[in-house]
Amino acid sequence: MNTKTPHIVGVGNALVDVVAAVAPDVIARHGLTASGMHLVDAAAAQTLFEEVGPGVRQSGGSVANSMAHLTDLGLSGTYLGKTAQDDLGTTFAEEMRAMGIDAPIAPGPAGETGTGRCVVLVTPDGERTMSTYLGAAVTLKPSDLADVMPAQFDTLFVEGYLWDAPQGAAVIETAAQAAKAAGAKVAMTPSDAGCVERNRDVMLNFIAQHADILIGNHVEIGALAGQDASEAAMDWALCHVGIAAVTEHDKGALVADATGRYRVEAVKVPRVLDTTGAGDAFASGFLGGLALGRPVSEAGRMGAECAARVLGHYGARDGAAARAISIPAA
Repeated sequence: MNTKTPHIVGVGNALVDVVAAVAPDVIARHGLTASGMHLVDAAAAQTLFEEVGPGVRQSGGSVANSMAHLTDLGLSGTYLGKTAQDDLGTTFAEEMRAMGIDAPIAPGPAGETGTGRCVVLVTPDGERTMSTYLGAAVTLKPSDLADVMPAQFDTLFVEGYLWDAPQGAAVIETAAQAAKAAGAKVAMTPSDAGCVERNRDVMLNFIAQHADILIGNHVEIGALAGQDASEAAMDWALCHVGIAAVTEHDKGALVADATGRYRVEAVKVPRVLDTTGAGDAFASGFLGGLALGRPVSEAGRMGAECAARVLGHYGARDGAAARAISIPAA
């Protein structure tokens, strides 16, 4: 009997999240779109940080968040992302290591960029609006992967945000070639509808060339598909990959493979405090279930259960820090 522990490799932008509870007017005052992700420069990030205060700091980044849940599922993981030699970079490495996730890429010089950070503004309705300064994350290059990519693994998971980096496309291609050599499945998340708008052609080419699994919410997959409805987005996805998951927030998710299409109900939680990282957690449970050989419908249920666990606290991961801030008045 094969008792090998499935291994997932994730590649993404290594960030430290700064999560702060704010009143809704803060979003508009900074010219942000509610519930969106905005790429900002160092000056804008600092201005926002000075207003909202230190918040709650926790290692983040979309795929990094997904990787952080893997050990809870009994899987092993390797995360490939770039930080700087600074306090935030140290925090990122220590937190990943504490969760049992290998993060072998050496940090780059501190310089002026520093480790990337994402200011996550959480409004009383539980929605999150993100302003991201990528910092050292965008210095990740193909050669960083050369000596640290595992020779054998089961699944590669890449995030769409990587294509915003100067060498992101080359990094993703290098990782995909390594997955092919290892006989691993390749999974992708579009990350954000705005990211799709910036990188749609290259994403579509990657899906055509490499992707086996596509995971994202109905807006993200819809942006790729040019469709608004979840069912139509799933129709499109199944024309391009063998396995797909289209999430719909509190409506649950659609998951599908060659065996059919299945509706996965959202797991009810007593109170939604913050939706940050719910999609990342779903991806972790879904990919984990698939790696463990579970049917796609069961993998979808595992994804829903993982997502529910992050909705009752601030931030994308559990822990004392995630519970350290209160809800602002509406």
